[in-house]
Parts: sequence; C-alpha cells; structure tokens
Amino acid sequence: MADISISKRPTGEALQMQKKFFQKTARGRVIKVLRERYLREEVGCGIEKCTLCESHRGSRPLISGGGGHKIYPPNHFLLPGANTFLQQMDLFECSSFSPAVIIFQSVLEEMRTRSLPLFNRINALTKGEKKLFVFHNDFMRDTAVLGNENGSLAERHSLGIRKAMAWYNSHLQQAFHSCKVPTIVLITDDAEQGNRAEEDSYTHASKGLQDNMHLLDILADDRVKESAPGQQNPTLYPEYWPTTKLAAGMKSGELHQGYFNPNQYNYLEGNVTVPSFSKPLLLIGRENMNCSVQGDVVAVQVLPELEWRAPRNEVVDQDVALQNDDADDSVEGGETEDAEAKLSRKERQESNSKEFNLMEKQPTGRVVGIIKRNWRLYVCHIDRTSLTSSASTSIVQQTVFATPVDRRLPRIRIRTRQAPLLLEQKILVSIDRWEKTSRYPEGHFAELESLLLEYDMAYRPFGKAILACLPMEGDNWVVPPMDSNSVEWRGREDLRVLNICSINPPGCQDIDDALHARLLPNGNVEVGIYIADVSHFVHPETPMDSEAASRGMTVYMVDKRVDMLPSLLGTNLCSLRPYVERLAFSVFWSSDPVDIEQKALRETNSLVEEFMLLANISVAQKIQEAFPHTAVLRRHCAPPKTNFETLQDILIKRKGLSLDVSSSGALADSLDKCIDPDQPSFNTLVRIMATRCMLSAEYFCSGSVSQDTFGHYGLATPIYTHFTSPIRRYADVLAHRQLSAAISYTPLHPVLHSKAHIEQIMGNINRRHRMAQMAGRASIEFYVGLALKARSQRGGVTRQVEEDAYVIRAFRNGISVFVSALGIEGLVTFKHENKYDPNLYTVSLPDGAGKDVTIAVFDKVRVKIEVEKDKNTQRGKVKMTLASPIDSTNL
Repeated sequence: MADISISKRPTGEALQMQKKFFQKTARGRVIKVLRERYLREEVGCGIEKCTLCESHRGSRPLISGGGGHKIYPPNHFLLPGANTFLQQMDLFECSSFSPAVIIFQSVLEEMRTRSLPLFNRINALTKGEKKLFVFHNDFMRDTAVLGNENGSLAERHSLGIRKAMAWYNSHLQQAFHSCKVPTIVLITDDAEQGNRAEEDSYTHASKGLQDNMHLLDILADDRVKESAPGQQNPTLYPEYWPTTKLAAGMKSGELHQGYFNPNQYNYLEGNVTVPSFSKPLLLIGRENMNCSVQGDVVAVQVLPELEWRAPRNEVVDQDVALQNDDADDSVEGGETEDAEAKLSRKERQESNSKEFNLMEKQPTGRVVGIIKRNWRLYVCHIDRTSLTSSASTSIVQQTVFATPVDRRLPRIRIRTRQAPLLLEQKILVSIDRWEKTSRYPEGHFAELESLLLEYDMAYRPFGKAILACLPMEGDNWVVPPMDSNSVEWRGREDLRVLNICSINPPGCQDIDDALHARLLPNGNVEVGIYIADVSHFVHPETPMDSEAASRGMTVYMVDKRVDMLPSLLGTNLCSLRPYVERLAFSVFWSSDPVDIEQKALRETNSLVEEFMLLANISVAQKIQEAFPHTAVLRRHCAPPKTNFETLQDILIKRKGLSLDVSSSGALADSLDKCIDPDQPSFNTLVRIMATRCMLSAEYFCSGSVSQDTFGHYGLATPIYTHFTSPIRRYADVLAHRQLSAAISYTPLHPVLHSKAHIEQIMGNINRRHRMAQMAGRASIEFYVGLALKARSQRGGVTRQVEEDAYVIRAFRNGISVFVSALGIEGLVTFKHENKYDPNLYTVSLPDGAGKDVTIAVFDKVRVKIEVEKDKNTQRGKVKMTLASPIDSTNL
C-alpha cells in the first residue's frame, strides 16, 4: 500500500520526506505503508492581516470575528478536534453559529478514517459561506508529524494538533507583535489533548454559549446518566455480542443479518427479513428488539422453535401505554413496566389458546448486535405531559420527551431550555446514544422542521460552488453552429430534419424524453427515443455532480418540487422543449412486423411508456456487456410465495377467488380476474393488497449480485435500468455515462470503474427514493386533509364527511380501511377488544342491543371522516370512526 501526499511547492525547493511503517487495519491485517510528502517551508495561516503570510495566504483568508459570542470576541478563532466534529456536527452546520474556524488537515484526515459521511459534510462546509480555513499542517516542515512511526493513528493525529497549535501561537506572536494577537481556541472533548495543549487555548465545546439557548440545545448530549447514591440502574437490554463473535456467527449461520422493521400497529413488535427463512423473523418485546431503530442493520439470533409465535392482531399504541413515564426519572419502570408486563402475560396465556393455534406461527429471534446504525435527524414534537409543572412556562433546562412523527420510532429524551417555546411546533432531533439502562434513547434538539426535512429531503438552495459548474452563458446558451470546432458536435449526428415530438401535460417544464417514428424505404418502421443529454453538462467529481448524487432524484409534492439539478439545466438547457435545439442521447430500432393481434388497451401500454421501457431494457443490455462488474441496473426481485399466503387465504375464504403467484405473468392474469360485480373498487383493492406482498424495486451494481437475480419481476424482463429521466434521477445520469463509454463516445471516469463507489451511490439513491415516496404520500395526505376540512365547513355549516370504505385488515380492537373515493387509508380503533376470528378474518362488535355485528376483510362499511390536529405531526390528521353497520363512536 502506498500513501503518497504531494503538496504544491513554494518558490524554493521543498524537502522530500519518505517514511515506511507498518499499520494494522480495522480487520486486524498488518500492512506496509509508504508515506511520501514534499514538505514546504511555509504554509499560510489563513488569518487576515497576518504580516508573515502576505505572499502565500491562499485564496480564502479568514476574517476576524467571533460570531457574536462573549467568549469568542473579535480576533478569536476556533480550532475543533475530530471528536468535536463527531459529536457536534449539527452545531457547526447551524446558520446561527458563525465564529471563524480553522480546521487542521490532520483533523480532516482523521475524520476521513473515522466517518466518511461526516468528512463529506465538513468538506461541504469548507466550500460554503461559513468562515472556515483549512490549514495544511501535514505539508509544512514545522508542523508535520515525521516521527512516532510506531504510535497509533490516534496518537499521531493528537501530536499533529499539538505541534500545529504550538506553531500558531509562535507565528501569531511574531506577526501581530505591535497589536492585539489573535487567539486560537482549541475545541475538544478530549481532556488529555486539551491539557497537553496550551492551558489558555483549551475550552469545552459548550463554553461561550450560555447566552444562546438555541445553540446550547443543538449541542449533543454527552452526559452519562448517573444513578442516585447507593442505587444502580437496572440493565434493561442484553449486551451486544463482540464484533469477532458476530462475524463468526454470521459465517457459521448461527446469526442472520437484515434491516429492522418495526410494526406500525404495535410498538412492542418488529421483524427482520432474512434470506434463510421464507417468513420474516419476528421480534417480540423491547428486550428482543434490543435498542434497534427503524432501518438499522441488525444481527439476529433465532430462538428455539418452541418460542415461535404469530404476530399479535391488536393495535398497541405506545402513546397510551407510555403516557405515565417520567422523562427525567433516572430509574426505569413504574406503570409503563406494569402495562408492558400485562401484555406479555396476556400473550403467554393466549399462546396456548385455540384462537392462537389457528394462526400460523413465525420464527422468532432476538437482536444480538447492530451492524450499522440508521440514526438520522427525526421530526418530533415536545410531549407537553413530560414538562414539569414548575417549568411549563419558565426558561430552565429540563429533560422532556420528543415524540417522533414516525410512529415506528421510540420517544427520545432531550435536554432543552426552550421546552415551553417549542410546544406545538415540529422540531428536528438527533439521537446521540441509547444506554442499556434506559428505556429511551438520548438525543438533542437540532432545529425547527419542515415537511421536506421530515423525509430527509434537500431543501437549501444550490451553493455557489454548484452554480459555478453551470455554463457561463446561462439562459443564453445555445447549440453552436455545426461547422464550429465545439465539443458539442464531436461524434454527434444532426437529427433536426426529423419530426420529433414529446408527449407531456401542459405546463411540464423538465422534459426528459421525446420520440419519432418514420417509414423506411424497405417498409420497416424506424423508431427513435431521445433522452436529455444531462451528462454533457454534469461532469463526474464536480460539486454539481456530488450534489446530484447526494439528492438522488427530484422529489415531487402536491404544491412544489425539490429539484435534483439547478433549474437552468432541469427546465431549460437540458429540457427537450418544443422549437428549441437541444442535445440528446438517442436510441434507435430497424424491426419487421412479426404478427398481428388485438391487444387490450391498458394504462401501462401507453405509447410513450412502452418505448421508454424498451429503451431502458436496450441500454441495460449494452452497459452490462461493456461493464459487467459496475453497470448501474435496476431490479425487482420475485417475492417469496409465502408473502401472498394470507392474501390468497382471504380471497378464497371471503370471495371464492384464487390467486396464482407462480410467475409475474400468472399473477397479472389472476389479478385481472379478481372482480366483484357488486363492488366496482374491489379489483383496485386487491391490487393494492397484492402490491404490498411484493418486494421493493432497487438500484444495484451488476458486480454485487449474481446474474440470475438481475430480473425485474413487475416488468417481466431479465435486465433493466433507468436511462430515460436523467433530469430528475441521478441513476439515469450514471447510466448515460456508462452508455457513452460503451459506444466509445467518451471515456468512463475512473471513479465509475469502482464497484465499491457504485454500491455506495446505489445505497444512497435507494434510500432517497424511499424517502421521496414517503414525502409524496405525506404531501397528498396533507392536502386531502385540507380538502376534507373545507368540505366539512362548506356553506358556513360544520358537518361530518361520510364515505364508503373497504376493510383491508381486522384487529381485535380495530379495522384498517381504504376509502376509494379519496384514495386514502385509515385506522378505525375501538375502545375495547372484541371477538376476533383470525381464521375467518372477522371481528364482531356489540350493536348496543345485545347482539353482535360481524365485520370481515373486503366488507364495505361507512365511515365518518374528520380532520383533527395531530399532536404528533402538528398538522391536520384524518380521523375515521365507523358509521355503519354500527356507530363505533362510543365503542
């Protein structure tokens, strides 16, 4: 392994240093490292008005200023250590925290090895508007760490900070001898590092923020909860297995790895889908879920078969079960523990009942380790009941519960001085840790929230570095004349003589695709597909490319959209608008008629979609042939047949209909036959339920999976990619670059030859795609709520809205329904449990006259719909109650 660092040489000769040493990797392998650097005599300190650095200060001098905090007055500069960035990154990204900051290169290198996502966030800050300066201490003779080859990486980083700090103190004394010397303040949570630096240069990250409640709340909570004297908090969760034991368990098959998915109806259950079992592994209770959060990659141990159970068909709301918990109570337990213990006892009693035995059991398991945390910023609201009565209006620090909007997430304990001010508002909260002695994770307040932040959408305007990547001509850019020597015409074909059209709704601005068809002299029909040539403007490894890769795609909501690319490209220079010349990537097909048949007209058989699907398939084949290990493809894996068992059982028992899931074609044919003449919406309902039995489609790197799993189940094609929408999807941009290289138009950038790089991008795009879908649905729900509220108050009279709905799931204490007229789902809950038959999918309710009314899955019911303010989301929430066959308002 060779690690070669070469800096720009000054006017004089630089000192070349070469060191060899051995280093142990994270996996325990010892490697030989060759480190070669050219050390310069001087590197600019970056501080404005420094008399010693006039000739080599660089292009970004710092300005004096302390950001308005008492301890950071003018002429003070902060120098954060790596631990500070790891724990307090939210603080440095906050717009109201604006002191001048110096970042040592050695700190950046340490961040690169410890957390690549945080390293990228710091890099983004250095390119933004904040007052940041990177000091290249590793390239300067007086500050580079040349010895200590046998020391650990952490020791070398610590030594590098101390040497650079000593140089800064000496340098500034010389440069500002006749005026006030600037102060460099080391920000670190490493007490040893602080003590070994200059005493007057050390501070804790929270000092100087005492007059700013908002910034104090943003600080990550690094307190360790202490027990009362003579008391030890009980351990609520088992310890995770050591890394070596986890790896051995995975290899031997004793452990299974997968994503943790909480039950949205029951907070005490979750599951993990793993390849070794046809059904997900069921996790029952807090102890078995073991501090897992939605989306975590976990290691699960399967429990003995005698302990396998079926999921509870009951709605268990954590807000109800946990309503008496004290946010500031250091001793866990109390009424919540009693409530959960009752549920556990009830489950054990029911496990031997006839009703339970009729339900098919699932393998159960317990989490023994977290492979990868999925912690991010969560949208929450402050639980008013968790405020102490004495502090409900005063500005004092207190511990309160932040309840996430996503009901699959646990409540989060935060310390804040702003609790009364934050009531009735949505805030962003970051999880810092989850102690084994605590029922809840600990976190800190980040900032106020918007719907975009709730689903991790990019919402800030494009920065200067990104906008600098756009053509200098701006809106005046045009395709140059054909006889010029411009790069635009190299290897291109002029197709302006063809009649090319785009089929889009009125007002559409980001037009990705167009097509043409013409009769050839030999009687064949030529079809051409034209896709916006986004890759001509978005080049690899540029700020705009990095931002597009991070955003992943354009997000469409009811009232707005969040673009992946700046509007100059998305709605102008790349968009295939009418009567304007544009650059395009084209696919052509010379086919003879094969047969004539009458084909049923379906929505998916529309003209444009058929040709776009064909283009995507053709491009997938081409890039897979050219780059068999790194092609950007999209697949939709065939779902396990067991996923459809419940739906098949419901259909045969409730409607006498069968569902053939032997293949995607057989499924499509049988879904067409799922018709109830008395229920026009029945077929749509079954299709919705069938879709939920399927797996999600995903982007992937061709070298990461076996070729027999490339297929797209929903489209019934063996290979597929996304090529036709590069304006709004970054995966399509990558496919364009690979296709461009496959036809020898442009060479492929070296980074796209890396399978690891492609895998990382695909993982981010898949996550962004899921979040975009959730944001879109939330936007629709929000505006449906507004429309319902307006309908209920029409004519100045407030009235309840009633609609027909269809039951799609039954519980002991509720039903889940689909309102076809509005396209929304809702949960109707009952105050008491009722007679529930899991074998027939029915729940029986008392009608108030001593008789029971039975409701089954697929039954049509009448529901009352109203909009109320959801304390969880602080937005209007649709609430449903049963109006017919009985009124459930009082049940």
